[in-house]
Amino acid sequence: MFLEQLDMHCHENEWFASLDQALHGVSAAEAAWSSSGISNSIWQIVNHLIFWNEDVIHRLKGTENPQKAEHNEETFGNPGDPEDEIGWAQTVQRLNEVMNKLKTVISVLDDEKLKAPYADNSYSMKRLLSNIMMHDTYHLGQIVLLRKLQSSWGGVDWS
Repeated sequence: MFLEQLDMHCHENEWFASLDQALHGVSAAEAAWSSSGISNSIWQIVNHLIFWNEDVIHRLKGTENPQKAEHNEETFGNPGDPEDEIGWAQTVQRLNEVMNKLKTVISVLDDEKLKAPYADNSYSMKRLLSNIMMHDTYHLGQIVLLRKLQSSWGGVDWS
């Protein structure tokens, strides 16, 4: 079920825009833009998704995440450079790599592992996976809203 959800979440437009659809055609300038300078940019949201999905991968594998954040705000990073198309493309590529790695990690989890806590005194791996997918979907909605505000959103391709 989690593999199916991750595929829909990343690649299929069902009920909401997929990650692929939300980021399709976004330029560096659009990715670095923020509404009135107080919201996070799309670039920052993608940085945040990379950080937390990598963190979940480490939790599922029982390894230490070498990336540390004192506060959640640090996980968003800088707003991005509107002139840096290569940097933006690399950021999107990094997100795709992380999501593919998450898929690989999920694929080896059986029912027993999913029921087990991911660390001492913590909730189950299946709850952790459910939470990260809801978290990512929330942020996908933010990306779509930012694109609507900047008039760069062409809608969802439901075909």
